[in-house]
Amino acid sequence: MDRRLLWVGSMSIVVTIALWVADAAAWIPRSMDDRWSGLTLKVGIIALAAALVLRLLAPVATMRQRGRCTVCGQSTERGHVYCLDHLQETVNATRDQSHSQTISRPKTVR
Repeated sequence: MDRRLLWVGSMSIVVTIALWVADAAAWIPRSMDDRWSGLTLKVGIIALAAALVLRLLAPVATMRQRGRCTVCGQSTERGHVYCLDHLQETVNATRDQSHSQTISRPKTVR
């Protein structure tokens, strides 16, 4: 999101400068410059400020994120995929599957 705001802000600033140049060269009527240059300048400054704020807050947001259980959505400890209840269920199910499968050993070539 901050990249889009940065792009919108910089493009608005470029449009503002283009309007100023066009007014100075008398390519457009003065009323056109008076009407649009103030608006594009404000949009550009606001978008650039919002992009800067979002860029500064992004590391804080990633530090705040906590893991959620993929089954029930309950908060988990850092780095865990399942809550403690579903972790135990998953471990039991995996253990039961591995015991029920026969282990096939690779054949040796003589």
